[in-house]
Amino acid sequence: MNLLVQLQKNRFGMSSKTSKVGVIGAGNVGANVANALVLLGKCVKVVLFDRTLSKAEGQAWDIEDTIPLLKEMEIIASDRYEDLADSDVIVVTVGVQQKEGQSRLDILSDNAEIMRSTIKELDRVAPNSIVIIVSNPVDVLTRIAIANSTRAENLIFGSGTVLDTARLRYQLGKQLNVNKQDVRVYVIGEHGDSEFVVWSSAFIGGIPLAEFPIPQGATLEQIQQKYAELTRKRGYNISQRKGNTSYGISTVVSQLVDTILRDEKEIFPVSVRADSNYGVGSEVVLGLPCIISSQGIERQLVLPRNADEQRLLEESATELNEAYNSLDS
Repeated sequence: MNLLVQLQKNRFGMSSKTSKVGVIGAGNVGANVANALVLLGKCVKVVLFDRTLSKAEGQAWDIEDTIPLLKEMEIIASDRYEDLADSDVIVVTVGVQQKEGQSRLDILSDNAEIMRSTIKELDRVAPNSIVIIVSNPVDVLTRIAIANSTRAENLIFGSGTVLDTARLRYQLGKQLNVNKQDVRVYVIGEHGDSEFVVWSSAFIGGIPLAEFPIPQGATLEQIQQKYAELTRKRGYNISQRKGNTSYGISTVVSQLVDTILRDEKEIFPVSVRADSNYGVGSEVVLGLPCIISSQGIERQLVLPRNADEQRLLEESATELNEAYNSLDS
């Protein structure tokens, strides 16, 4: 092993062979993903791809200026898919962005064809890379990516409801006055209006939420209603104020990348085809808890849920199926 490889392995906890990440799209989300990867030192090389080379260059050069103050890394701007070859992970952020008043599903038709052509190119140049879909509507676009790719299905997943779950855990932790790491609860289903919280499987530091001391002046039912609604509307509320969301999702993606590169086997609710035990069919893609590792999706987990939660899951699956099927009409 030469000195450079040894130094990179010591610094990042991985060999240089497992440290190249591609980011497709140099818009707000893509640029922030690339920036987060550099700031947090998640890999050795980042390739920021955009069809408009000057846009990728501007973003990459701006990020590059921070490297002397951080860990040694390399960021490359490109408009050539070939530069993504040998990437361990490729993050797809391209697509039309939501406008005020639009839901994530409203922009589906515009982004479906972009996803099909992008996946075709990635299959050509990087057939063994793990692909993370971030573009919205993420669940349906992940389904399109899976359907149009030749790579193994465990190598493609979407960012799902990871960000929604993080939002909920943070706010709920503040309400209950506990460390956010001790809040174990998942938002599943669509990353969008039909998502829901699996309250029946919520634990605070190993204690079921239903048995945890609730702050005076509030009830469990009030807390559940308040924070489910806050989580569902959080992205819209941020976009109304600043025009887009980018910091939260870029941190989510950097954590997913880190989990893959370090083979950490952490559990995240990502966009995948539902296990048959969920009872929503075998084709719909939506946010469900999975073990993420160097294999991509190592294993999907079946989260316990009550009858009301099963109904909400079926409703979310129906909405996503209808959106996917509308592309053929």
